[in-house]
Amino acid sequence: MGKSTTLTFYGGVGEIGGNMIHLQFGEYGMFLDFGINFKRSSMFFDEFLKPRSNRGVSDFLALGMVPKIRNYRPDLVPADVDISSFPKLKLDFVFVSHAHMDHAGNIGLLPMGIPVVASPVTATILKAIKDTGTQMESEVAYSAERKPKDDPRTIEPGNWKNTPFTGRKFIIAGKIDSELETFCSTCPGSRELVPGGLAEAQGELPFKGHAFEVDHSIYGATAYAIETPAGWVVYTGDLRLHGAKGASTAAFVKAAAGLEPAVLIIEGTRIDGTERSVTEEAVYKTCRDAVLSEKNGLVIADFSARNFERLDTFIRIAKESDRELVVMYKDAYLLEAIKFADNIDRMKDLRIFNVLKSRTKGFEDSVMDKFEDQLVDLEEIKENPKGFILCFSFFDMKHLLDIMPDGGTYVYSSSEAYTEEQAIDFLKLWNWLKVFNFKAKGFRVVGSGDDARPEFDRGYHASGHASSEELIKIIEDIAPKKVIPVHTDHPEMFEDLVSAKVEKKLEKGRDYPI
Repeated sequence: MGKSTTLTFYGGVGEIGGNMIHLQFGEYGMFLDFGINFKRSSMFFDEFLKPRSNRGVSDFLALGMVPKIRNYRPDLVPADVDISSFPKLKLDFVFVSHAHMDHAGNIGLLPMGIPVVASPVTATILKAIKDTGTQMESEVAYSAERKPKDDPRTIEPGNWKNTPFTGRKFIIAGKIDSELETFCSTCPGSRELVPGGLAEAQGELPFKGHAFEVDHSIYGATAYAIETPAGWVVYTGDLRLHGAKGASTAAFVKAAAGLEPAVLIIEGTRIDGTERSVTEEAVYKTCRDAVLSEKNGLVIADFSARNFERLDTFIRIAKESDRELVVMYKDAYLLEAIKFADNIDRMKDLRIFNVLKSRTKGFEDSVMDKFEDQLVDLEEIKENPKGFILCFSFFDMKHLLDIMPDGGTYVYSSSEAYTEEQAIDFLKLWNWLKVFNFKAKGFRVVGSGDDARPEFDRGYHASGHASSEELIKIIEDIAPKKVIPVHTDHPEMFEDLVSAKVEKKLEKGRDYPI
C-alpha cells in the first residue's frame, strides 16, 4: 500500500460494542483492541449458552460476532469452515487499551505469534484471567493448541501430558522486572507453559509511538499515539477525568495536543449526556454511610470484579467501619498478580472467603498456599457478622446458605441493568436478599408480578467513562484535524458539540484513508 494510511473499523462503530480497529500504513498493520461485542453476543448467548468450544471460530463467524477475515488461528478453524475467500489483513501487533473483555476478549482467536502491546498491569491482568478462566475469551496470554477429532469438523485441546500451553509475546509499554517475567512464564496447574516472552516497547516497535496512562475503572488503562505517514493517530480506549487517576488523563490530553494529531479515535459512551458524573470520592462517601448504618449484621459489597479502584474504596471503608474486607479466590489471585506489575501489596489488608469445595483449581491452590493465614471460614463469619464486608456478586449469593445470616446490608456499587436478562438477575437477587432479611442500598425493586423491575440509586457508582462535558473538553484541548467516535450509540451527536471535523457514519469493514 506504499505510504497510504488506512483505518478499518470492525467493531465499536455506531454502538457501544467491542472495539476492533485496524490501522495500516506502509508495511505495518495492527489492531487497536480486538474485543467482544457484548451487545451482539447477548442476542444469541447467555451465561449458560455459550459458543461451542469444539467448533472454534465457526459460531463466532456464523453469527457476525467477529469480522470475516483470514487472520484466525488455523487450529480454531474446523475442516468444514472455509475462510479462504476472506481478506487477509496485514497484522503485526495488537495494541490493547485495557483488560476489559469488550476490548481484549477476542484476541485469543488470533494466531499466538501476533504479539500484544499493553501496559504492565494490563498484561498481568490478561495473564491472570487465563490462569483463572476456561472460556475462549480468556485465552489472550496463552492457549493449548486444538486438534481435530475423528470427525474433523470438531476440535479439542490436545492431551495435557503432551500438549503444553503456548504463550503469546507481550510488548510492554513500561518497565519489566524479574517478578513480572517469572509470573508471565509460569501457570498454575499441571500443564507445561512455553512462554511467549516479554519485551519492552522501547526499541521493539519498528515505528514511532507513545503510550499514556489514563483513568478508567480498571487499572492499567492506556491510550496510544502512533505516527503514520499521514500524521499521528491517537486512540483513547476508554477513559474519564473524574476518577482517582484523572490527572493521568489530563496529562495524556496535554501530550496528545502537542502531537497535533491527524485523527483522534475517541470513545463516546456517554456523549448523550443522560448521566451526570459521580466521582469516586462521592461514591466512597455514599457507600461508607451505607456500611456505617449497619450496626450488627453482615455487609455485602457488590461491585465489578475488575473495578480495582472500587476495591480500594471498600478497603478504606472497611478500615473506617472496623470490619474486614473479604474477597473470593479469583479476586485474591488477580490482586496478587497485579503486584508483580505495580509493586503495590493490596492483599495485606484483605481476607479470603474459604469456599466449601470438593475440588479446587490450580490457581485456588496457589492462593490457599500463599495466604493460608488470611483465609476466613464461614464459622468465623457466623460468629461475628458485624466484623466483615463480603465482596459478593449475584453469583456468589449461594454461599450465604452456608452462613445463614439473619439481617444485614447489601450495597450495590456497580452499573445499572441494561438488558432484560440483567434486569431478571436483579429480581432474583432481590429474592435472595429477602430470604436473609437484608436491606438493599444502591438499588431496589418496584412494582410486582410481571411489572416488577429494578431501580437504581444515584451516588453508589461512578462510571468508568467520560461524561459528555469531559469528552468535549478532551477533544477541544487535543484539537485533532479529525475526530472518529467509537464505542457509542450516538456518533452523530459529536458533530454539533465539537469544532473538529467528525467522521460519524462509519461502515464496518470499509477502508478509510487518512
